[in-house]
Amino acid sequence: MIRLKNEEESDQEIDGLARLLYWTANRRVDWDSAAVGPEVGAEPVQVERAVARLTDIGLLIPMPTTTSGYVCARPEEALARLLAAEQQIVEESQRQLVSSRDQIRTLMRGFPMQGESAGAAHVELLLSGAEVNNFIERQVGGVRRRQLVMHPGGAPPQELVDEMILRDVEVISRGVQIKALYPRHVASIDYVREYLAEAAHQGADIRLSPYLPIRLILLDEDLAVLPIDPHDTSKGAFTIRSSEVARALKAILYFHWHGASKLDEISDRSALDGQLSLTAQEHAIIRMLAMGARDDAIARHLSISPRTLSRTISILLDRLGVQSRFRTVGRTLLVR
Repeated sequence: MIRLKNEEESDQEIDGLARLLYWTANRRVDWDSAAVGPEVGAEPVQVERAVARLTDIGLLIPMPTTTSGYVCARPEEALARLLAAEQQIVEESQRQLVSSRDQIRTLMRGFPMQGESAGAAHVELLLSGAEVNNFIERQVGGVRRRQLVMHPGGAPPQELVDEMILRDVEVISRGVQIKALYPRHVASIDYVREYLAEAAHQGADIRLSPYLPIRLILLDEDLAVLPIDPHDTSKGAFTIRSSEVARALKAILYFHWHGASKLDEISDRSALDGQLSLTAQEHAIIRMLAMGARDDAIARHLSISPRTLSRTISILLDRLGVQSRFRTVGRTLLVR
């Protein structure tokens, strides 16, 4: 007889017995669990556990009209049913998550927390990129004194640049001060450089920094907008209306502002490359990424390991203040 040892060994024995039982059931349509046990040297309780295991994973389907009370299913059929059940669970979880977020948003928007003092921060969640854009559009229209912005990462989409400059001109025309920080590498892109120059010409104060830690918008003296996930702005943002919080965040922005370069100090692509101080190997990596080369091909070409290549790219990302996929950066920094 099969003897049960510790729990792990027991599970292994039951798995082995379940496989033996499944192949027996496949060959004999008139099989019976009570008769199969002695044939394979298993106790009735072990056979019951093996049958339960096969039923759980869908290889045995209850069928009262058969001798054994079950029919066999093919492994691929069982797998398809399990995947379908898993998909239903995922979809239901997603529906519950959306419902929960809606409830949280309704609560935070409509019902202030008890004990909230007059100077307490008011926080609002914006759970999609569209919500964030609509909120910023509304708030910018009411800015009275100052708009401070820190833009890490890649360049804005080219199709939005005209809209951006028109909005900047409208804000500046109301006497609002605009200060904007951008990562230095985006000034090497022609349409971004033209936008920055035009914004500066209209009266915006633009500076370029080698590294910016997070996307940040500060409007007047009491409203801040920050991303929920600093590495993926599509996940939305949260807004904080608090003069105390805004003052602390403004100190962070100005720390990077004072170390940044004025736009007219970086006039051409060669100056940019010189300030970045890229090595020959780093230039080679950027060029090959820009041409769409795979990481393994780049590593072979440079005679370095994939791990070394990955570490080099990570260091470049940090130096350039880039948070998106590096291949995009490679295209923007490609020396023509």
